[in-house]
Amino acid sequence: MSIAKNIWEYVKSGKKEDLAPTGLCPNCWGNQEYGGQFFEAVKNHGIDINTNNPEVGWIQDYAEKHLAGIKLNDHGDEYVCPACKITYRPLK
Repeated sequence: MSIAKNIWEYVKSGKKEDLAPTGLCPNCWGNQEYGGQFFEAVKNHGIDINTNNPEVGWIQDYAEKHLAGIKLNDHGDEYVCPACKITYRPLK
């Protein structure tokens, strides 16, 4: 699944227990406040996150510009963030 699709599903789900969208570093998403920046951008663009026809092109562009650097890299039995170098193990 693409970063944009993961972000869209994260926003639509409204789950507070999820620390970050799937595939993105929870540490960077929270500490660098990417989540807040994303929601502010959604608000400024007037996007309704509850619609069935999302502006995926806009989200894809935002993800490529701002979030590609915190996408977790798969290293076999663990994931590593290229930005902060923190290692995560998949949930079982």
